[in-house]
Amino acid sequence: MFSFGKISNCPANISVGNSLGLCGAYVSWTVPTASDNCLPPSLTSNIASGSLFGLGTTTVTYTATDASGNQSTCSFDVTVTDTEYPVLAGCPSTISVGNDAGSCDAVVSWVAPTATDNCNVASLVGSHTSGSTFSVGTTTVTYTAIDDAGNQTVCSFNVIVADNELPVISNCPGTLLANV
Repeated sequence: MFSFGKISNCPANISVGNSLGLCGAYVSWTVPTASDNCLPPSLTSNIASGSLFGLGTTTVTYTATDASGNQSTCSFDVTVTDTEYPVLAGCPSTISVGNDAGSCDAVVSWVAPTATDNCNVASLVGSHTSGSTFSVGTTTVTYTAIDDAGNQTVCSFNVIVADNELPVISNCPGTLLANV
């Protein structure tokens, strides 16, 4: 009976999250073994165990080739997903201001936070923009950073506008003299 290279212990499909801070992952597995009825075959792979894989699915193929050129292959998929959330830096603390003169509100400004991600920040959206007008009372401002994988991070702070303007009395009569 004629036999040629056989591959044993081919890894199963592998699914992993990204390596911290990378837009991909270093992935390792136990290399399969190859055997043959004559001389030990050579075993090659298109990607080595421990390599950096980008996001998505990559097929790894091992090929065993015997001395006569006969080949046998095995394949498995490595799937890497982005599980790292964006980072928001510089989210303001609570901002407390008095109302603008003659108004029941105030224009409030701040430095907007910034967002970074191991892959890509798809959007950074605030519920309000710096320089907006806020009514007397407390308003929560929220910033949301979303990366290409849909991971999101939120930060928020309060804008408190206090009515610090004294009431004005108008048409107040002057001193009155009463006849008794």
